Amino acid sequence: MANITPFGLRMQPDLKARIEEAARANNRSLNAEIVDRLEASLDPKSMMVLIDAYEDKLREAIEVNRYLEELKVIHEQRLEEMDDVKSEVAQPEEPIFNIVLDAKGHPISWPEIAAHIYRTAKAAGLESVGFRAAIFNAERPINDRDLEYSRLIRWYQQQTKKHKHEIRGGNATNSPQVDV
Repeated sequence: MANITPFGLRMQPDLKARIEEAARANNRSLNAEIVDRLEASLDPKSMMVLIDAYEDKLREAIEVNRYLEELKVIHEQRLEEMDDVKSEVAQPEEPIFNIVLDAKGHPISWPEIAAHIYRTAKAAGLESVGFRAAIFNAERPINDRDLEYSRLIRWYQQQTKKHKHEIRGGNATNSPQVDV
C-alpha cells in the first residue's frame, strides 16, 4: 500500500452508478474496477486487440460492400433482360423490317417512300407492314441541314398518319405528291 498514491476523483452520478454496477458484476470494489479499466486502456496489447477487432469488422464491411456491388450489377443486368423480354412481348404481330433508302442528296417524297415500302412488302408476301422513316446523314456536322432533317422527320411522321389508309390498303403508288 506504500507505493499507491491516493487520487481524488470527481465524476457524474450516472457514470459512478454505471461503474459501481460493473464492479458488482466483476466482484470488485469501485476503486479496483476503475484501476482495472484504466490499466486496460493504457495497455498496448489490449489496444491492439481492439484495433484488430476493428480491422476485422472493417474488412468484413468492405467484403459485404463488394458483394452488394456484385449483386447490384447482377440486378441491373436482370432488369435489362426483363426490359428486353417486355419489349419482345410488346412487339406487334405485324412484321416490321428496316429499309435504308439512299437518295444520294436528292429529296424523296413521302409517296415515293411509301410506294417503295409497299412494293417491298408485297414482294415479301406481306399483306401489311408497319414502318418508320427517317432521313439522316452521319457525315455532316450540325448545321442548317440538320435542322431541316428534324423538320423532315416531323413531316414524315405527319405523312404516316395522313397516308396510313393508302399504305395499309395497298394504294400507295397513287398517293398525291406532297411537297416537302
